[in-house]
Amino acid sequence: MLADRQRRTPEPGSQQTLTVFVDDEPVPAHRLWHPGDTVTTTLSWLDEQHLPAEIRSLAEAGPNGYGRGAFYVDRYPGLSTAHVASVRGVVASIEVVANLALSTDDGWKLLPGTVQMWCVPDTGTWRMPNLQCSVPGTTGDLRFIEQHEFFERYGVATPTFRRDSRYFRVDLYLTA
Repeated sequence: MLADRQRRTPEPGSQQTLTVFVDDEPVPAHRLWHPGDTVTTTLSWLDEQHLPAEIRSLAEAGPNGYGRGAFYVDRYPGLSTAHVASVRGVVASIEVVANLALSTDDGWKLLPGTVQMWCVPDTGTWRMPNLQCSVPGTTGDLRFIEQHEFFERYGVATPTFRRDSRYFRVDLYLTA
């Protein structure tokens, strides 16, 4: 994934940037991405309907007439639908993408419109949250609701939420 670990500060100007998503597959410390690293990687484009639920809300208009979707670091080439040539770039920023999920009888259910992102210094999986809390309402619905209404809406009497993440959002300045 990381061709060389050469660090440099991207020069300002009219450089082309690309936003890619890196999954939570653990990699050795010497292969982590950091802001300023020059990286070479193979990317795939997934249309919105093929995106994992965790990043669907972050889909953008695609290249060359593709619909909405996202580029991701292609660690499993056999699973992708459309490949993009290998790219080389300087890592500009790295953010964790964290969603809020509700514990139900059917497992954890992602709540729409609850994504949060914050900058992190590398793509180490230990930076991804797995925080549990019990709070009435959701980020997308800030009003307080009665317990019976919560039960009718979500099917659980005691709300238990978890802030969870499986992806990093990385901005790259493309280089030649």
